[in-house]
Amino acid sequence: MTSTPAGPSPEPALRTSGTAVDEIRRAEAARTLGLLDPSTLQVRAGQWLADGVDSPNVRALARANSETSDGIRLALLAEIAEENGVHFETTAEARALHASSVIAAMATSSNPTLVAMTFSNNYTDEVSSRISRAVGRIFHRR
Repeated sequence: MTSTPAGPSPEPALRTSGTAVDEIRRAEAARTLGLLDPSTLQVRAGQWLADGVDSPNVRALARANSETSDGIRLALLAEIAEENGVHFETTAEARALHASSVIAAMATSSNPTLVAMTFSNNYTDEVSSRISRAVGRIFHRR
């Protein structure tokens, strides 16, 4: 442990390829449920590489740039999950993992209300976005 004027601070948690695979699984659950922001995947993939999860798909996702479409980023994540054996056969499986992740975060958080609000806001934002896209397709101006 290192010391600070306020007292000891914990060392950063050791990250491993197992840590990365767990994160890939949670990201895949969120992707399956339509709750994942694809713009976060480039940074995540860079961390997965640093943690030892290396494949052409992880490298491609880590190199993604502003020109890379969200669809390509999400497809790469699906491939990465498949490569690592953490894809979901059903939406129910993804939902169960996502719910347990949220509950675990709430249980270990110093502010569980904030965790719940963040989850709720992310879900609401995604539903609103889907409705807006659907309305746009239905009432497409010509």
